Amino acid sequence: DNAADVFLKFIDDKGKITCNDTRSLLCMYNAAHVRTHGEETLSNAMAYTKGHLQCAVEQQTIPPSILLDQVRRTLETPIFRRPPRVEARHFISVYERMSTRNDAILELAKLDFSILQALYCEELRTLTLWWKELQLQDHLSFARDRMVEMHFWMLGVLFEPQYSYGRIVLTKFFTFISIFDDIYDSYSTLEESRLLTMAMERWDEQAAEHLPGYMKFFYSKVLTTMKVIAKDLDSQGNKHADYVKKLLIDATKCYYNEAKWREESDTPVTVEEHLRFSVPSCCCMHVACLAFVVIGASGDAIEWGMTYPKIMRASCVIGRVINDVASHEVTHLQL
Repeated sequence: DNAADVFLKFIDDKGKITCNDTRSLLCMYNAAHVRTHGEETLSNAMAYTKGHLQCAVEQQTIPPSILLDQVRRTLETPIFRRPPRVEARHFISVYERMSTRNDAILELAKLDFSILQALYCEELRTLTLWWKELQLQDHLSFARDRMVEMHFWMLGVLFEPQYSYGRIVLTKFFTFISIFDDIYDSYSTLEESRLLTMAMERWDEQAAEHLPGYMKFFYSKVLTTMKVIAKDLDSQGNKHADYVKKLLIDATKCYYNEAKWREESDTPVTVEEHLRFSVPSCCCMHVACLAFVVIGASGDAIEWGMTYPKIMRASCVIGRVINDVASHEVTHLQL
C-alpha cells in the first residue's frame, strides 16, 4: 500500500478522509482509479471523493470555473480512460483560459497538436483510398463501415508520429476484424463459418473454392491486403511480420468457437462459461500483440502476449464486459 501513502495526510486517526478542498478531492478521485487490489486507502478514497464531488456539482457549491468543468468532465470519464490526443486537445482550451499560463508552452502545444492532426488526416486519406479500392460494401452490404472509427481507436493504442505506418496496419487489420465479427455473429450459418475458418487456416486462394460468393470476395481481399502488409514490414526490417497472419487466423478461430458454442448451447449459461468463450473474441489480446509487432517488439514479447498472461486476460475481460454492456444498452434503446 506504499503507493497510497501520499494520501495519509488527508486521513485522521480514525481512518476517515478529512479533505474538503475540491481540487485535492479531484486529484484523489483520479488517483483512486488506478489502485490495485488491497489498496484500501484508495478504495475508500474512491467512494468518498466521488460522493463529495457529485454533491458539490448538484448543489452548485463550485462557482462556474475551469475547476467546475474539470470536475464534471472527470465524473463522466476519469482522466486515465481518456484517449491522450483527445485529452490534449481539450486541455489546450483549458490551459488557454488559465491566468498562470505560459504563452510559449501554449503555442508549442498548439503546434504539436496541429502537426500530429495533419499526419492523422494523411493516414485517413491513405486508408480511405484503400477502403474504396476494396469495394467491400458492394459485396458485403451487411457489414458496417467502421474504418474511421477503427483509426480513432488505434490512436488510443499508438498516437506518436513515429508509429504512423503501424496505425495504418492496425486500422486495416481491425477493419477486417469488424467485418469478420459481423459475418460470424450476424450473417453466416454455422457451416459457412466453419468453412471460412478452415480457409483462413489454409491461407491460400484455392481454399476459397467452397465458400459462398460474398465470402470468396472478402477472403481474397483479406489475403491480398495482409500479404502487402507483410511485405512492407519485411522491407522495413521487421522480423515478425508473420504474426499479422497468425493473429488474424487466431481471431477467426475465436469467432468460430464462440459461434459454435452459442449455436450448440441449449441451456442457460453461467457468467464463467460465457467469459470462457467470449473473452478471446473481444480481440483485446490481438490489439496488444499486433501493436507489439508494428513497434518492433521482440518475438518473445509477442509470444508472451499471445499466451494470455494475467494482465492480458484482465484487459480482455474488461473489454468483453464493456462491449456486452454497450450492446445491451443499444438493444434496449432499439426496443
